[in-house]
Amino acid sequence: MSRPSLQHRPSSVAAANKTVVLVTGGNTGIGYEIVKKLATENSNFQILLGCRDTRKGEEAVASMGAPRNVNPIQLDITDDKSIEQCYLAINQHFGKLDILINNAGTAARELPETATLREKYDLTFNVNVTSTAVLTDKLIPTLEKASLPKIIFISSGLGSIQRTLEREKPLPVPWYNASKTAINAITAYYAQLYPNFKVNAVCPGYRATGLNGAELTEEMHPKLGAVRVGQLVAEGEDGVTATYSTSEGPLPW
Repeated sequence: MSRPSLQHRPSSVAAANKTVVLVTGGNTGIGYEIVKKLATENSNFQILLGCRDTRKGEEAVASMGAPRNVNPIQLDITDDKSIEQCYLAINQHFGKLDILINNAGTAARELPETATLREKYDLTFNVNVTSTAVLTDKLIPTLEKASLPKIIFISSGLGSIQRTLEREKPLPVPWYNASKTAINAITAYYAQLYPNFKVNAVCPGYRATGLNGAELTEEMHPKLGAVRVGQLVAEGEDGVTATYSTSEGPLPW
């Protein structure tokens, strides 16, 4: 039996009974593991796997065993037209968005070795901060239609100013660290602006992903980076908001 396609609109009753989740950058790394975890544990979820290339998105879904509650959706968060099309598709097919998981990001490793410091900052802030903020703002009207709207920003412990000051010396990727500090500020902004939402920042921990090129081991497996996200997704009306945490506990801002 094939998965439902976004080409065919589900009935309004079916859509109303689904928890609709969008995961940006969902076809690789921690985003992939978040999609897989949520799809496996929540049959009543309809998960939209955001991906720049839908072919790669389809391959990712197939590698999960083609769960019926996962659909790739084309989304390049750096492209306003792509954001608009994603927004329209969610409105058309579901009429709401329950949970937005802002996972897409970069550490500028895709740039050539000759890249200037300005180029590293520009790319990283464009993806991690500006584009994430623009997408979030665009999707607010769809989140407002949910009974318990949630926004989860994938941050990093490297975004903690206090932790940076406590180190003997900072890690030499200031463009990435600063972008995650900015994401924490955006988390606080939306948590204050929408007190009826649950808005939180999550550090998935240092995991082996394309972001860092680290060696894949059991302790470094990106599936471990999905744990805290799963916990926040499972929380109800009394769940936390305006927090910055890992699966092991809170982080200092």
